[in-house]
Amino acid sequence: MKKIFNIFMVNLIILFISCGSDSEDVDVEPSPVKFESVLPKSGSTIHPDKAILVLFTAVPEDLTVSLGTVDVPLRRATITGPFPLGEIRIELTWADGSHTLEYTVNPQGMILIPSGEFQMGSESEFAAEDEKPVHSVFVDTFYIDMHEVTVGEYRQFVETTGHREPEWGEIAPYAPTDQHPIVLVSWHDAMAYAKWAGKRLPTEAEWEKAARGGSVEKTYPWGNLTPRNNRCNYADRNLSIYWWSDQKADDGYTFTAPVGSYTENDYGLFDTAGNVLEWCLDEYDAGFYAISEGVNPISGANTPQEISESFNTVQSFRVLRGGSWLATEQNVRNSTRFFLPPESKSYSVGFRCVLDLQ
Repeated sequence: MKKIFNIFMVNLIILFISCGSDSEDVDVEPSPVKFESVLPKSGSTIHPDKAILVLFTAVPEDLTVSLGTVDVPLRRATITGPFPLGEIRIELTWADGSHTLEYTVNPQGMILIPSGEFQMGSESEFAAEDEKPVHSVFVDTFYIDMHEVTVGEYRQFVETTGHREPEWGEIAPYAPTDQHPIVLVSWHDAMAYAKWAGKRLPTEAEWEKAARGGSVEKTYPWGNLTPRNNRCNYADRNLSIYWWSDQKADDGYTFTAPVGSYTENDYGLFDTAGNVLEWCLDEYDAGFYAISEGVNPISGANTPQEISESFNTVQSFRVLRGGSWLATEQNVRNSTRFFLPPESKSYSVGFRCVLDLQ
């Protein structure tokens, strides 16, 4: 018992000395606040209004960002835009450190197509004379709609602007939901929609570059295999009343399919083959490829702006691309060209838009 008492007294004395009134308090330095994680991950593609969530190991003091607005509730900071289009860098700086985030900002529902040269046209056995000669074309960077303009999107345009209404009752059998592509719209209608949306129609060269998905050799957006096995919506056994329909194929739809129903190409675009023909900006010229300029070519004008400024007066035939639910497998190739008067409307014609990189 005496031994236990002695040990107790020794420990008590040590405790008294370490906690004595004349001892100095020891200041413990707090650990520096560090960057921990971010969503979406740095290097991702985001939309202009996407919120970026940054997590720190503790509450960061005096946090500032070089782009956007930041809110710091506890350890999580929220950075909001709108962010400018293109490649952006966001520098985060706080009392204990700094960190850099990088993103590609795309408009909602659009895909960035990088600038570069590609081979336009075709010399295949199915190529028409207006697809020749194959020639080198350079196109500047631009954005293009991921999918064709839908019934729902076009309806919003009509309700907002008072633009003349299409025949909704006639559209419904061919495009029955708001997720189907709009049809029965003229080139003038498509131009009006694009202007309202702050966009424009693609040039023929832009359209083909985007449809090819960055590949030189592809016959179709997905490669060189036929459109069978649900690769796109074209004239198949569901259209057996037409002699040219492919009775060996079944794409699942008689008329249009909801946008995005088939696999996208390597750029992330849907339905550049089949579904609906798509209006382009250019005037149709069967021999244009032989005289085409090598950089940002456009038929019928020097710039897209020239056409956009006076589109209501345009009467010359316009180019359409992409084939449709009514087309043969040869006519949904990347290089196939079509043309119609700008006032023409069809159950197999729609459009998508592009946006210049500012």
